[in-house]
Amino acid sequence: MKKLYSCLTYFDLSRLLGLKTQELRDILKSNPVLKSLQPFTNLSFDSAKLILSAFNLKYKFKCISFINLKGGVGKTTTAATLATKSLQYAYKSCLIDLDPQGSSTTIFCDKSETELTIFYDLWSEPEKYLPKSLINVESELFLLPSSLENSLLDATLTNPRYQKNALSEVCNVLKNNQFELILVDCPPSLGAAVISTICASDIIVIPVNNDPLSLRGLNFTMTEINSICDIFKLKTPQIKILYTKYDKREKMTFETQKILEKNFRDYLIPHYIKTSTAYSNSFNNNRTIYGSHAVNKSKKDYDFLFKYLLEINI
Repeated sequence: MKKLYSCLTYFDLSRLLGLKTQELRDILKSNPVLKSLQPFTNLSFDSAKLILSAFNLKYKFKCISFINLKGGVGKTTTAATLATKSLQYAYKSCLIDLDPQGSSTTIFCDKSETELTIFYDLWSEPEKYLPKSLINVESELFLLPSSLENSLLDATLTNPRYQKNALSEVCNVLKNNQFELILVDCPPSLGAAVISTICASDIIVIPVNNDPLSLRGLNFTMTEINSICDIFKLKTPQIKILYTKYDKREKMTFETQKILEKNFRDYLIPHYIKTSTAYSNSFNNNRTIYGSHAVNKSKKDYDFLFKYLLEINI
């Protein structure tokens, strides 16, 4: 397994809570375990959870998926970055990679494809395989990896009942094993995996950028989400549009922004993910941007996004 770090110090946590380090220490000094922590010592998952729970963070189970039927819009970057961000907020999380290309899997795992248990292998009997077949990335972050065999799902999930329930049943097994957050990285195609994901999701995030094909993908994706929910008589998940690769130096950025604000205002996340080399640099080192203590604008973008999607108000 490739080593991935998600660093969280006492100093980082106080910043997340909007407090000075000493203010946080004063509040928690009555706890003998926590009062001795040093500002730049990495916190354990359990310590972070204890502190955040004391500040009334409610860990409500959610399944958040990342879908756009156009590729190259930032689905994997967003899913992988939020997965490691979830550790900082002490969520027990699972990133499910459904894309046969396996980009999320490549970031977090160096096992050969023949060693992996993937969604294709377990969807029909999730209780038999989960959670033992998951890859433990770090602490309470787990991965259900992907490989080319997931492309066979279209031939397997032919029954509409299977399409409706396959991912939902996997999520239910994980929920029963105390998982609190499921993140799903989807392929850029309307196949059985994406249909099943739509049926299982609480929130669907549609990343877009200033590529005109990205906007076409947005329209098509939204139409299909509503159509699938109508067919299966399901409540439509929350749909959130995320503007990624935002670059003020490009004219198309502002033209795309106007289109999104005019036509999709009710769905548009009120903060954009700015373009940055930090993501590719981190992924090349088998980490995400949360693998170091460096403060950068990319972290601020995803800090906002995580709190927005999980409705964290602390």
